[in-house]
Amino acid sequence: APLLPLLLAVALGWGFIRSAAPTYDEAVHLASGYSYLATGRYRLNIMDHPPLAEMWAALPLLAWRPHLLSSTPDWELSRVYHYSDLFLNRNKVPGERMMNAGRLFCLLSWTLLIGGGVWAWSLSLGGRGAAFFSALSFALTPALVSNLSLVTTDGASAAFFFLTFLFLSVEDRTKTVWAAAGACAGLALASKFNMALLGPMVLAGVLADHALRPKPRPPFPYTGLFLFGLCAFLALAAVYRFGQFGLYWEGLRATWQRLGEGRSSFLHGHYSIEGSLTYFPIAFAIKTPLPLLGAGVIAIILWVKGQGGEITAGAGPRRRYLGVLFPMTVYFLAALTAKVQIGIRHLLPMMPFFVLASGWGLSRLWAKGRLGAAAAALLCLWTAASVLRTQPFLLAYFNEAVGGPSNGRHWLADSNLDWGQDLKTLARELAAEGNPPIYLSYFGTADPAAYGLRYVPVAFSANVERIGDAVDPSLTGRVLFAVSATNLQCVYFADKTLFDWLKSRAPLKAPGGSIFLYDLSSDAEGKRSLARLLALSGRDPGLFGKRLLE
Repeated sequence: APLLPLLLAVALGWGFIRSAAPTYDEAVHLASGYSYLATGRYRLNIMDHPPLAEMWAALPLLAWRPHLLSSTPDWELSRVYHYSDLFLNRNKVPGERMMNAGRLFCLLSWTLLIGGGVWAWSLSLGGRGAAFFSALSFALTPALVSNLSLVTTDGASAAFFFLTFLFLSVEDRTKTVWAAAGACAGLALASKFNMALLGPMVLAGVLADHALRPKPRPPFPYTGLFLFGLCAFLALAAVYRFGQFGLYWEGLRATWQRLGEGRSSFLHGHYSIEGSLTYFPIAFAIKTPLPLLGAGVIAIILWVKGQGGEITAGAGPRRRYLGVLFPMTVYFLAALTAKVQIGIRHLLPMMPFFVLASGWGLSRLWAKGRLGAAAAALLCLWTAASVLRTQPFLLAYFNEAVGGPSNGRHWLADSNLDWGQDLKTLARELAAEGNPPIYLSYFGTADPAAYGLRYVPVAFSANVERIGDAVDPSLTGRVLFAVSATNLQCVYFADKTLFDWLKSRAPLKAPGGSIFLYDLSSDAEGKRSLARLLALSGRDPGLFGKRLLE
């Protein structure tokens, strides 16, 4: 039974992987991880991310031994995006093969750890029914599956964060359990710098758990906490090969300083660099399937009230569910205060806990006779239909509350929707029409030429320069303009009105839901606006758009 939902998650993730071009930072993570494995030195991306997740994703590359390209100027100067672009697109091993191998390895690894952990924990909370529905909820949560399928640091940190609290949820914690929880915490710290919250969270959770134990209480677990801290330190230091452990503290300081500066974010027409208390609640509410959202919220309310049902008999309902509620709630509240709010992926560590709640809620409904079972089945079918209609473009999933994926761009951008992943889909759509040259405003670091696109770059948002092709798309008689959703909303442009002229026009197509293709051939005003945009981008309309001003 647990195998079926996990196989579904892998199938959905693999479909997404095959459809997606490299997202904004994936090439950096993969190239950095391989360089760490090949040289034993941490230098390329070590101030932005700890090395574990990147090295883990790069492990499959060892079978092919791609060229490290360490003699290039980009390597010497640590121009990480330029070097990563070179590593992926100018290597003896095809870039797509390397990227998808790393992605599949991540998908299988984190699905096994998180999905298996969800099954095991929910089995103890509510029996087989809760375990099955929780595993199914895991497989049908697009934000989880899509982000676990990418070469990033999000999946690893979420997995080890979840496993830490899974071990700590054990009723009788032996020394082995404390040590395992500590090792997982250390691996979480070695995956992403925001996991620095884990230590204070564990201490607060243990204090709360001890306070809720029935009297007479057992002694406070000082020895267990010491063992936890020791194993966490050893695991973290081991990932840094002990001798390079000082890099962790340097990277942590640099990251907190950078996060304190904020970053531009977009939420339903509003822009901010300071963050908003409403950003993550709204993002979570509109990017989670509605049936799972409802089942999870109801379950949480019942748990808080201590109405867990007969399965909590003799165990103390509130304390029994504290292991789920505490890390989920504290992490969510911490995320609300962040200045960097660019994607629901930053909530990934709390999602497995919510999946546990959703599965438990569905299982309680299933147990309430024929009508309850029918209602639970219908909710699962609704969830499946909602998710599968988006497949394989899971990153662009939005639920019915905002009108589905077609309306996602009005609400969110960046890694919520458009992370550069649909360049491959755009190329496939254009190939079906004879591969006409286009004007392209792309948000991402993938190379359009790698997919056969002929294009003139207009208002690119990337860390790698793209010169495009020496073509004039307007001479073909069709003026096609493709714009990434993040650029369309001007998230990273100083002038937030740059694309206002385009927002009132209906796109010809929306490949993957994150790139919008417009046909301006018969739109005189649109062509004039595009010519102005060409000029602002440093492109002479006389060379790259002779007919735009006719």
